[in-house]
Amino acid sequence: MRRQRGFAMLELTAALLITVLLAVWGASQLVNRINDGATQAAAVWMSSVRMAAHAYLDRNKTVLQEAVAKTELAQLGYADWSRPSLAELKNAGLLSAGFPEYGLRGMQAVLRVMRSGPCPGSNCRLEALVYGSIPLSVAVPSGPHEQMLAQWLLAAQGQGGAVTEVRPNVVGGSAFEFPNPPLADNETLPVGTVAMAVTAEQLAASDYLRVRDSRDPQFQNSLTVSGDIHAQASIAVHDHLSIGAQALERSFCAKEGLIARAQFGGLLVCQAQMWASAGGRGGGGYSTNSKTGCGAGAYNPITGSCSCPPGYGAVRIAESGSITAAEGLTRGYLCVS
Repeated sequence: MRRQRGFAMLELTAALLITVLLAVWGASQLVNRINDGATQAAAVWMSSVRMAAHAYLDRNKTVLQEAVAKTELAQLGYADWSRPSLAELKNAGLLSAGFPEYGLRGMQAVLRVMRSGPCPGSNCRLEALVYGSIPLSVAVPSGPHEQMLAQWLLAAQGQGGAVTEVRPNVVGGSAFEFPNPPLADNETLPVGTVAMAVTAEQLAASDYLRVRDSRDPQFQNSLTVSGDIHAQASIAVHDHLSIGAQALERSFCAKEGLIARAQFGGLLVCQAQMWASAGGRGGGGYSTNSKTGCGAGAYNPITGSCSCPPGYGAVRIAESGSITAAEGLTRGYLCVS
């Protein structure tokens, strides 16, 4: 009887031990899931700030490249262009009015604009670093430090970086890398600081015009193109159209439908691999006088002289007066091809 009672006590103790172990393991798993969720939320939060930083650099690029004083953007509501606050980004419409200014456990997002190269100037290189005001290990004090950083980098989807114990003098990740401290007037960022960046390469990609570009939906500015422009519909011009190409009428042309300026005025169109007058006015005409020669008012309007353009021959169509008369002999010519 005593032996059975001893076995029962041993079994009860083992069951209680297993129950405690399962409870501890379950609590640990729950804590890890909570930490992972908080880390992912922090990455999403900072990613929104990074997008606002990209828009800030994109919108004010020229001013930032040429800026000398820190107050260059004061008229737009930025006290210091090199470190705009989240409140200033909200007022500029780059973040929603309800966007939270604090992340995990009071973490703030610090935005620093960095310049390099020939600054100030049009070739000044602009970049931005967004980092947490407190290390991730402080914002999420429970759980393995390496696991939290790994979860942060995973949630940041390649845009995240950090200051690690292995490389405390660098803040960076797979998409960027800056020295620590990132700027001369910056304090050294502690190990565990998480960050995101807008690099010069990412900023350069936004220089290209996009359909319904929010910066200028109608794109009302000058445009320089080094290659051909192909349109699937009509092109409307509300001002003058300047054509630089020049060609000779009745000379060879390579592509049907091309337009060029005629050497002696007017427009030419490429038809059947030959430049032809777009106005269909022919070669014009002129007149000469035996006394005065080719005087004013007698010029061919196409050539500007008493001659026919290339490819045309002069045919006499009129004659008046006489060589012996005081007014001389006047002859009129028509240029025909």
